[in-house]
Amino acid sequence: MPYQSVNGAKLYYETFGEQQSGQVPILLIHGSTQTGASCWNKVAPLLADDYYVIVPDCRGHGHSENPNQTYSFREISADLAALVRALGFEKAHVIGHSNGGNIAVVMLMEHPEIIQTCIPQAGNAWLTPELIERELRVFTPEYIAQHHLEWVREMAALHDPTHGDGYWQTLLRLTLKEIIHEPNYTPGQMAKVNLPALFIQGKNDGVNAHSRFAQLMARAVPFAEVWIPDGVGHNVHDEIMRDWLATVRDFLARRGNPESEKLYRFRMETYPDDRAGDFNVRVGADGQPVGVVLTKERRDRALGVLASPVSGDKIKVLITESTPWVIINRPIEDMRHQPTLHAECTSQARMNESARVLEAGPAWTKIRLENDGYIGWVHSDALFHCDQATATSYSLACNAIVSASLAEARDDHGLLAQKLVFATRVRLENGRVTLADGRQWLVRPEDFTPLADAPRPDDAGIALTLDLIRRFVGVPYLWGGRSPYGFDCSGLSGTFYAFMGVTLPRDADQQFMQGEVIEIPEPGDLLFFGEPNQNGDVRISHVAISLGGKEFIHANATDWGTSYSSFNPASPIYREWLDVNYRGARRFR
Repeated sequence: MPYQSVNGAKLYYETFGEQQSGQVPILLIHGSTQTGASCWNKVAPLLADDYYVIVPDCRGHGHSENPNQTYSFREISADLAALVRALGFEKAHVIGHSNGGNIAVVMLMEHPEIIQTCIPQAGNAWLTPELIERELRVFTPEYIAQHHLEWVREMAALHDPTHGDGYWQTLLRLTLKEIIHEPNYTPGQMAKVNLPALFIQGKNDGVNAHSRFAQLMARAVPFAEVWIPDGVGHNVHDEIMRDWLATVRDFLARRGNPESEKLYRFRMETYPDDRAGDFNVRVGADGQPVGVVLTKERRDRALGVLASPVSGDKIKVLITESTPWVIINRPIEDMRHQPTLHAECTSQARMNESARVLEAGPAWTKIRLENDGYIGWVHSDALFHCDQATATSYSLACNAIVSASLAEARDDHGLLAQKLVFATRVRLENGRVTLADGRQWLVRPEDFTPLADAPRPDDAGIALTLDLIRRFVGVPYLWGGRSPYGFDCSGLSGTFYAFMGVTLPRDADQQFMQGEVIEIPEPGDLLFFGEPNQNGDVRISHVAISLGGKEFIHANATDWGTSYSSFNPASPIYREWLDVNYRGARRFR
């Protein structure tokens, strides 16, 4: 059996996989009362498909010695850092579970020179009164012998053959003494960490979830990530092994070498919002940049981040001169997060809006709308394919906008063919609208307003458009909706301004970031709302349109439709949540 002497003790360890030149190994740290094998026997061989994996028994556990009869996170972290160096490696990807997660945190703080990436799972960097009280109550030999006989048998089988009969009780007492005093870092100390970290914690973790350790540690460490899987308890790597492996592999692929980490941090500082398009670049095992970006400008910036020039790359640029153009060829088309009807509808595209094709398939196509830059999957049959010149000329030929709630369109036989939604721009001539594909429909001209006469976002235009928007009171709420068939909050505000020729960002938080800050709202100004989370951070989640004074109109899930509300507590349409969580007004003119 392989042993390595470090810091006065012989540590037992196992390895999986083959060493590869230049590759950093994975170090797996087991939880308290466990061994490397009992904790990691399922995932270690699978990680070995891609990495060299080191699985030790910590000092005083399993086959590893404990000459001084001690248990200390700092001592074990020093042991494991020395083990990595003794095995010929400068750094490791350190992954720890439970008390092994605590040891991983201590290594991150005390031995950063050994860390390539760090993934503490089900651990804590500091103590809470609730945690101390719980451990003093349930983590004693007496309590466990009374309530968990199977655990006693497991501990005795793992540790007593090496350390002597009854050692499991000694190990428990040593462990309890440590875990009610350490680790004890502050968020301020953790804020000084400058290494890639992923904190994992099951949402139903009975030890850690209540105190939100993973979320708070990830908040403290710059550029840290957090994964809180639903319906999972303490042992995430066992309970959802496939998801765990996929998450860990993805993290290591994205941030597992210094150049990839530079690219990740650049992305988070420069392109943090995925809704604005791809910037997913990393450096592969062959040293070449690989990934997907939205534009050539983003590719050039990615290459500029790297320490040394590269002779070639495998970065795919989605929008180039050769990227296909399309025009939406249906009155309204759902844009989905994934190419399936079961996926979330994130927005809608109106007829005659132009877009670029990011990914094409027979049934679904991923597009980026030209007007607001929104990205989503649509039915391929909803698109008219063309070149840029055609898309531009057709857009310029659109000379009217739908001012009716729904404008009926009929074929040459007078049969109803479609209904065009409010704020759709069309090419209208002699009582007919001409589609991008050449089809024509008969319409009533009074359902349209010539673009030359369309309102502008001034006082008169806003008053006129507000009168039109009032017609949608009672229209059902629809997540992602942008039409009289159903609106969401930002879909309604965006449609309101679209009728006046102003393109707003799609979502409420994006709109909040762009408008002119207004102290006293006037009619047409947008009102924004958001609730603080447990950390005190506010995310804008709702938007309404001011009617002047204390009243406003908005599409909302509370009334499940478009309705009026008021800030006046005496009003029958007052809602306290909106009053308490109002975050300010913005103007777009």
